[in-house]
Amino acid sequence: MNTLEKLELLSENCSDNTELERIIGQLLNVILTRHRQKLAIYNLDIDKFEKKYNLTSELFEQQFNSGKLGDKMYFFEWFSLCELRKDILQKINKLEQAL
Repeated sequence: MNTLEKLELLSENCSDNTELERIIGQLLNVILTRHRQKLAIYNLDIDKFEKKYNLTSELFEQQFNSGKLGDKMYFFEWFSLCELRKDILQKINKLEQAL
């Protein structure tokens, strides 16, 4: 049984929309909590880079994208963390709006 079939089954077997909304809300809260945990880890890792290089991530990204910083592996790691943070923030925002 695929995910859509499971959702249909859940919808068919809930006594009313309020119950279904509650169940879906609980599931979304679990996902939101996991995303917030990931965000906290990303923020800690990014903070280490910002302190080490005395540079905000915003300025770092500008300089990195313009090629001023070169292509050291640790700069790619920092850039990737910034991209992951942006992505998880978008997901968190969507989840918060849904709740």
